[in-house]
Amino acid sequence: MAKLHKSGTAPTASGERPLPPADVRPSAPRSRPRSLRSILFRYTLAPTLALAVLLCLVFTLQQMNDRRDLLLSHGRASAEQLIELIHLSSGHSFEERIEWLDKSLLALMLDRDMIRSIQLYRSDHGTDNTETFTLISSVGPRPRTTHSPDDLRGKQAHIHEDVDSLQVLHPLKGEGTNCWLVIELHRPYFLVGTYQVALIGLIGLILCALAALIWAVYLSEKASRHISGFRDTLRDIGSGHFCARVEAPNNLELAQFADEINQMAQNLADHQREYQESLHQSMEDLRQSLDAMEEQNIELELARKKAVENSRVKSTFLANTSHEIRTPLNGIIGFTNLLLKTEVDELQQDYLQTILRSSESLLTTINDILDFSRIESGNLVFEHTPMNLGQVLEETLQILAPYAYEHNLELVPFIDPQLPPSQIGDPLRIKQILSNLVSNAIRCSVDGNISVRVSVQSGKESELITRINITDLGNRIDEAGRRELKQLLSSRRHQQQQQLSSNGMGLSIARSLIESMQGEIGISDGESGGFTYRLSLPLAVDRNRSAVTREQFPACRIMIADPNPMTRQQIVQLLHQWRAEPMAHNESQTLEPTLEQLWRHDALPDAVIIDTAFAGEEFDQFIATVQKLVDTFQCRIIVQGSPMDLRRCYDALRTRVLAFVGKPVAREGLLRALKRAVPHQSHPRPLTGSFPPLPWPTKPRVLVVDDYEANRLLMGELLRGQNIEAIIASNGEEAISLWREQQIDMIFMDIQMPGMDGIAATARIRSEESNSRTPIIALTAHVGAEEKSRLLSAGLDDYLSKPVSEAQLNHTIKRWMEMRVQPPQEATPRLESRPVDISESLKLSNKNPELGRDLLQMLLKGLYEDEEELGRLYRAGDHRGLFERVHRLHGGCCYCGVPRLRDATEKLQEQLRPYAAQEDASQNHAANQDSKVDDQLYRTVIQEVRALRDWAADQDLAALFGLESAQDPGAEPKKALN
Repeated sequence: MAKLHKSGTAPTASGERPLPPADVRPSAPRSRPRSLRSILFRYTLAPTLALAVLLCLVFTLQQMNDRRDLLLSHGRASAEQLIELIHLSSGHSFEERIEWLDKSLLALMLDRDMIRSIQLYRSDHGTDNTETFTLISSVGPRPRTTHSPDDLRGKQAHIHEDVDSLQVLHPLKGEGTNCWLVIELHRPYFLVGTYQVALIGLIGLILCALAALIWAVYLSEKASRHISGFRDTLRDIGSGHFCARVEAPNNLELAQFADEINQMAQNLADHQREYQESLHQSMEDLRQSLDAMEEQNIELELARKKAVENSRVKSTFLANTSHEIRTPLNGIIGFTNLLLKTEVDELQQDYLQTILRSSESLLTTINDILDFSRIESGNLVFEHTPMNLGQVLEETLQILAPYAYEHNLELVPFIDPQLPPSQIGDPLRIKQILSNLVSNAIRCSVDGNISVRVSVQSGKESELITRINITDLGNRIDEAGRRELKQLLSSRRHQQQQQLSSNGMGLSIARSLIESMQGEIGISDGESGGFTYRLSLPLAVDRNRSAVTREQFPACRIMIADPNPMTRQQIVQLLHQWRAEPMAHNESQTLEPTLEQLWRHDALPDAVIIDTAFAGEEFDQFIATVQKLVDTFQCRIIVQGSPMDLRRCYDALRTRVLAFVGKPVAREGLLRALKRAVPHQSHPRPLTGSFPPLPWPTKPRVLVVDDYEANRLLMGELLRGQNIEAIIASNGEEAISLWREQQIDMIFMDIQMPGMDGIAATARIRSEESNSRTPIIALTAHVGAEEKSRLLSAGLDDYLSKPVSEAQLNHTIKRWMEMRVQPPQEATPRLESRPVDISESLKLSNKNPELGRDLLQMLLKGLYEDEEELGRLYRAGDHRGLFERVHRLHGGCCYCGVPRLRDATEKLQEQLRPYAAQEDASQNHAANQDSKVDDQLYRTVIQEVRALRDWAADQDLAALFGLESAQDPGAEPKKALN
């Protein structure tokens, strides 16, 4: 144990005092410590001397007072004795008495050594009646202090004391005289005694000091010996000699101190022994721990490898899950978009739009699940494709509208007219953000409107900052929920590690996506008591879009009959953008009289937009009112409302109303309705819009490789729409073979395929390339940061994530294929025919609708059996049997209006005709060995058979041939396929 210094710190190994800690300020310099001897001297001598001096002073003062009192009492006694003598001699004459008094005073002076002088004064009155004292008799020297008559007049016997003398004054009265006897006492009498007493006290004080000094020396030497023993023992203990002990002195306190030191030494000795033992044990335990740690390191390495493998399996599972889900969604969304481009009525278009939005909503939900882990790991990759932010917002609100209608809410979009028509961004991620925020706003609101406003905050030549404000009502959420919502959107990411609810996960993903896009999100209290979500997103302006036309309606008067002021405001804003003149009306009771008044004055508006909210629950009255407005006043009516309300009045009003517009009102939907209602008022104006075919100098060839048939068909349709020749391959081997045989300008390569996948096929193509490099674009459903780098390092040039949209495809083709723009040669593009042509069926049946329906129905009933038989014969290689079956199917097609299937079976029939002349099976087998059926022709027939079956699944043939009136009104319509 190190020796302790006075500062409380142990000395270093070199014996130097260690420096004080950095955070402790050095104290002021301390005075030199005093020795124990000086302290004992001080505390022993000082009290003794003080007590002796005090006693000496007290004794001296007491003696002085006693001698003074004795002197005064003797003076009083002498004065009283003389007065008595004077009174006794009152019988004699005055002269005799004075003589006798002189003798008595002289005798008194001789007998008393304490009396200095005696005087007798008489008070006399002079001629001027002044009183004077006359000395009658005196013994001894002249008194040091004399008195005037004024000083003694009216006083009794008293003592006068001053610095010079001490006198006893006593009056003597009688016989008409007033006399005073003054005895002056001898002061040195009691001063000499005082000095004697003081001398004796001083001698006693000296003796007491000597005795105290001797006692202090004795005590200090004795204490010094004990303390020196304690110091030496502590030094030995501090040096490590724990066997050193202190001898116990006779003093109780010092004996206890010695026992404590000895106990400390014993404890240190025990601790040292235990320390040595524990040190040996610790070394042994450490040796064993190192051995165990080495074993654990091996186990941890194995666990790490297992975790890495599990992570790889998880990533593979996510990739496969994404691929398996996105692949069919790609076909659903793509073919729905293609079907929307065909001629369908409004209700069918609404159904197709619902299918499209529901598919995109499903895709958004899948992205929420898959993107949560990507955001945490930082592997999220954003698309950069052309988009229209306003259209993305409208599609999102239309998906969420049924959920909003359940709570009596209307979603109202407001889009800034300054927003460019095309931007570069990730529409799917933006739709995720909007869907999560608007869904949360719906959960917090009831009975009212939720407005979503898109505006341009700032913009430059090639980029802009868009601001989106979503305002809810906040009347379905309590105060605790409001605080939680504010904390979730305002605080940092400390809650990301916590387990989130579905709502919390959606908001967290939305916030992470916005921050990953370099945007910002905030929340503030709205004017109506709810919240306003404020987010800003940076977007690039797309300047590679060709110009198309959009209609305008200058000076066209449109009446908006809607009780909701916010939806009226939205439509008024859109009409102002199209240069129309809006007329607002908000009362259902006055609508009919107002239009009647306008009709009488020949001032009817060009079109009237009536909201189904005027109906309330009385749809019959609403339908009657609309019919009256059309029949009586010849109004051009557009009915707007929720899809549910539109379905309730569609059948009754479809022949009277020019258009139906679903809510939330989209710009394209309202524009189509206005073009139907007032076609003579529309004027085109240029605006960047859809995607027209690209002008190629020569039609390029693009190879599409995908193992999923629907995706191949979709890509082929999209490419043909861009005036591109699409070559289809179902696997990597077939793609390589086609690339070798033909001149390919671009390849769209699926990554996950059975057999040779897209990575291996790309590597083979890159290894065989010589001069030019063919752009290869990956088609994948799982794109993260690691996946993207893996694809690019494998030789692919870019990637497209499924589902592939027309905008993405158009943007990628422009980016990777060089084209020279030339004026288009053809003014009218060729329209693709439908699977069934009803007019051709009627023509073939000699205008007999019943016969045409029956012939088509007979063909449709045998399609499934024909498809199964064709497949069996093709796989068996029976070309003669295949010819006979195709010939039979082609014969059925010749009596029905199915041009596509008829053409396909005719081509395959002609290719199989040589096998019809074979007479026996051996010849047929030999011929089969020499030639092979064209796979493309066979697949085309199968595709057309399936397309015809899919078309017939939801069709009512009686309605198509105009035979509805012949059926029983109570019976359900017969489907094409039974």
